[in-house]
Order: sequence, then structure tokens, then C-alpha cells
Amino acid sequence: MASIKIITYNVHGLNSPSKRSQILNLLKKHKADICLLQETHFQKRKIPTFKHAFYTQWFHSGSDSKASKGVCICLGRHVNFTLTDECTDHEGRYIYIKGHIGTTMYTFGNIYAPNMEQVPWIRSAMRKLSTFTEGTLILGGDFNVALNPRCLCGPFLR
Repeated sequence: MASIKIITYNVHGLNSPSKRSQILNLLKKHKADICLLQETHFQKRKIPTFKHAFYTQWFHSGSDSKASKGVCICLGRHVNFTLTDECTDHEGRYIYIKGHIGTTMYTFGNIYAPNMEQVPWIRSAMRKLSTFTEGTLILGGDFNVALNPRCLCGPFLR
């Protein structure tokens, strides 16, 4: 695969079948190979089955208690991804997956940070990600804060 097109999108809830269909059609229209979706609003035990001809691999993190938060990563059928490990949190705010595409190891991360106390939360999520990451890291999501690239590596990992 020469290039991979990745889209990150805050969907503000995907519990409605019609909204799921709309979002999936939008992602396919944009020819996204890998999609990082935030705020899916899925509870861990009530994640709907996704059957889509184009997006065949789905990885979810949902909340233990209520239908809020939630993130997922979906991959197009032509992305030959072989999962080796997955890491999620109990609040449904992040999911990290790693595996191979061909012979190259990738780690994909999708984050939906809270809208208050973002810096301590992101610092904790980055610590977890730093111990999980292997190979090339691709990270996206809704951080609910303006990121400063010059400061990203320093203060979040302290």
C-alpha cells in the first residue's frame, strides 16, 4: 500500500442506525482508509454490530456506565492490518491498537479527552501510550484543547 488516508471525526453519537449509515457513507466518499471516530456514545456492553462492505475491521472503547464518550477505529477492507495488541480505558476515552500492515508495525491511537482538566488527563493517556507504542505511531482524536506542537512532547510526558 503506497499511502494511507486517515480521517478523524467527532461524530456526536452513533446510536442511531441512520446516523451510522450517514457517517459511513461520508467516510467512504472521502476515501478514508482508516477512521478515528470520537464520541460514539456506545456503552461497552451495547456496541452495535457494524456490517459495512468497505469498513470491515472495527475496534471500540466504550464507557462502563453510561452512553457517552466512546471512541473507535475502523479500517477499510483493503488495509491488510493484523492486530497484535489492543489497549482501552474503562471510560471509553481512548483506544490504542498495534499490529502489522504488511511487514511494518504500526500503533494507532484515538483519544477523546475530557473538556475539563485536559492536561493531567492527556499526560496520563500519553504515559500509557508511550509504554504501549511499537513501530510507527499514528495518533488522532478530539483533545478538547489547542495543542502547541513545541510543548506537546515535554509537559505531557512529565
